[in-house]
Amino acid sequence: MNKPLLLAAIWLSPLMLYAHDTAGRSHTNPTNKTMVMTNKEMVVTTSEPTDEDKGRRRFTLSGYVKDRNGEPLINATVYDLTTRQGTMTNAYGHFSLTLTEGNHEIRCSYVGYKTLTDAVTLTANRNYDITLQNDAELTEVVVTTDLNSPLLKTQTGKLSLSQKDIMTEYALMSSPDVIKTLQRTSGVAEGMELTSGLYVHGGNNDENLFLLDGTPLYHTNHTLGLFSSFNVDVVKNVDFYKSGFPARYGGRLSSVTDVRTADGDLYHIHGSYRIGLLDGSVHLEGPLRKGKTSYNIGIRRSWLDLLTRPAFAIINSRRDNEDKVSMAYFFHDMNLKLTNIFNERSRMSLSVYSGEDRLDAKDEWGDHRDDNGYGEYDIYKNSFHWGNFNAALDWNYQFSPKLFANFTAFYTHNRSSVSSSDEWTVRRSDGKDQLTTTSHGYRSAIDDIGYRAAFDFRPTPRHHILFGQEYTYHRFQPQTFNRFDGYQGGREEKGDTIAIHSHNKNIAHQVTLYAEDEMTLNERWSVNGGLNVDLFSISGKTFSTLSPRLSMKFQPSDRLSFKASYTLMSQFVHKIANSFLDLPTDYWVPTTARLHPMRAWQLAAGAYLKPNAHWLLTLEGYYKHSSHILQYASWAGLEPPAANWDYMVMEGEGRSYGVELDADYTIANFALHGSYTLSWAEKKFDDFHNDWYYDKFDNRHRLTLSGRWNITKKISAFAAWTFHTGNRMTVPTQYIGLPTVPAQTGGGITFTSPDDNLLNFAYEQPNNVVLPAYHRLDLGIDFRHTTKKGHERIWNISLYNAYCHLNSLWVRVKVNSENKIMIKNNAFIPVIPSFSYTIKF
Repeated sequence: MNKPLLLAAIWLSPLMLYAHDTAGRSHTNPTNKTMVMTNKEMVVTTSEPTDEDKGRRRFTLSGYVKDRNGEPLINATVYDLTTRQGTMTNAYGHFSLTLTEGNHEIRCSYVGYKTLTDAVTLTANRNYDITLQNDAELTEVVVTTDLNSPLLKTQTGKLSLSQKDIMTEYALMSSPDVIKTLQRTSGVAEGMELTSGLYVHGGNNDENLFLLDGTPLYHTNHTLGLFSSFNVDVVKNVDFYKSGFPARYGGRLSSVTDVRTADGDLYHIHGSYRIGLLDGSVHLEGPLRKGKTSYNIGIRRSWLDLLTRPAFAIINSRRDNEDKVSMAYFFHDMNLKLTNIFNERSRMSLSVYSGEDRLDAKDEWGDHRDDNGYGEYDIYKNSFHWGNFNAALDWNYQFSPKLFANFTAFYTHNRSSVSSSDEWTVRRSDGKDQLTTTSHGYRSAIDDIGYRAAFDFRPTPRHHILFGQEYTYHRFQPQTFNRFDGYQGGREEKGDTIAIHSHNKNIAHQVTLYAEDEMTLNERWSVNGGLNVDLFSISGKTFSTLSPRLSMKFQPSDRLSFKASYTLMSQFVHKIANSFLDLPTDYWVPTTARLHPMRAWQLAAGAYLKPNAHWLLTLEGYYKHSSHILQYASWAGLEPPAANWDYMVMEGEGRSYGVELDADYTIANFALHGSYTLSWAEKKFDDFHNDWYYDKFDNRHRLTLSGRWNITKKISAFAAWTFHTGNRMTVPTQYIGLPTVPAQTGGGITFTSPDDNLLNFAYEQPNNVVLPAYHRLDLGIDFRHTTKKGHERIWNISLYNAYCHLNSLWVRVKVNSENKIMIKNNAFIPVIPSFSYTIKF
């Protein structure tokens, strides 16, 4: 089938499903609803239709699950107690459940909300919206009817986080952080201390797909990785996958982080103000048209530059001809979401994100040498800018009770720039001043423009079919370079100037097709099977990849399940960096005609046990193999050149495997989580080393223990202890003394002395030394107070590395006076206190 016919089939298939489904469709016949609250424990099972059920007509119950503010809830469970069949809401809070004609008892539950039960009589297809109430007033609610729990869902390696899960009582110099929360997950390494790195199952930091309301986010951090780009004030839900990837996701090898922001309150205006150690934020949401149109806006900005700018100005004002130095850094980000509900079948939303980091530095120097006006002046400037802009326009439409669709148009812009200039002025008594100017810099950018059509079809409770198509136009512009050199000798002299300009541009087209089916085979077995197809065209060459996905679950009892999955992933973009920090000198480039797309396949399997209402135990193992991964061959600077970059890299392969154990214990006001990982991560680049070697972040053992305690209604606390085997680094195993060679001096030829200790180090294997074990304790506590006007005030105090253990950052290698190789450990980060003050209204 050629490409036009294939695209036509994708677009026409939902219309054919719609026509088929509406053939037996009836008008809705709503009845009054009586909601009953319950906090009894319940375990979800499925049952096969009886002979009596098979002879009865079937109708579909569909709608949205929302909270009392009209906010759709993702991954909520809708379950029929009569037939023991259920489903979950999708990423837009929509559900569809087809049942037999007659009376049913529908139960809806969502973690953190009161469980609701309603008696429903089905005599026709019916639109049925459900509103859940927050459980703040309950002393204890145990929700086990969660189809998204590790025990019941089919996928391996999936973690779902609500805003409540992320908004803990601990924050490092800012608000709680999405990525730092994921770093406490088993199978994830954080990389360098303090940074928001994410190294999942032995993968690199650029092998993680971050989606913000369905659009890719290339730069995910602020302040060189200290903070992530996700403002928790507006985040509603995060789905994190490290294995068992559904077919609807692709483009990266190691993980998927799907972040969804809240639509905004449809009925009430409320928000918050927060001031922290390094930044502040404002959040506001409410209705534009009550019950129909809402907005949600969050703004963050660091504020230290508001102090450093006047401080440097005061210091410089007291200096005459000495150096005058000024420096300012800030970051900001803004999230905006507008949502409009046209009717019960149609709604639209606009999601916008803008984020930027900016660092500017200036050094001024002057020297008056005599009274005749002769002097020298030098002004040196450096500037670094980097950030993202994302926009997505979503239209949700329910074609029929069984068929839901979402159409998205999106635009993504990622940019970074580095520039420096030097102006040197020589002032002369005769007025013939000399000016020498040198400036250079470059900027890199990515522009993605595209659309996505995603369809959600639920013909029966035993089949949940997702399929769709996406097109993306990529424009990569790495390192557009500018250089200017100028000399002006005097007013009457003609100046000399040299200007150099160069640019790199790559245009790529990417088409993605996917289809998957979540199938419940019987009471014990369920399967999720799918296929992801990618076509990536660049420079006259087209790469095509087929990526099958398969997950299976066997549940021998209500409290025990076993799962296995196989996934194959592809990646067509690469991040070019020569540091483990997120720097503005990094840039993204596409696969070229001479390189292969990166590929990785992964096997995972696990056992999941819920012995009672309070405990959940999971044990997973995985094996992952990557091919055509890239590494720089010889570049040692911080600015790897973009011109002909694909000739400066080498292709290799990677493998990682391990076992992960997670345990959760939850009671009314107390929750504990523990995760342990035993893992191996190795790389192999034949042009670099002729055998497998361990990765830099090959942390053999990793243990994280965390707990949350609501001590009283006004005081709550959080603690997390992290331990892992130290990172690896490469140190020489021997050295070779260089021979005495002639050297040029001002008076002729001389010879270097043997005492100069000129040595050449020899290395046997990369990453051959393990640094000391890493461990730290983080603590946080919230103090809450509600004013007479109903406004909530929150004081937060947090301690990073509470017992001040200095963990290794790097080591220095040198040869002592006895000609022995010495290694000196460097560890600097002590306890870091943080505070914040928040007002909610």
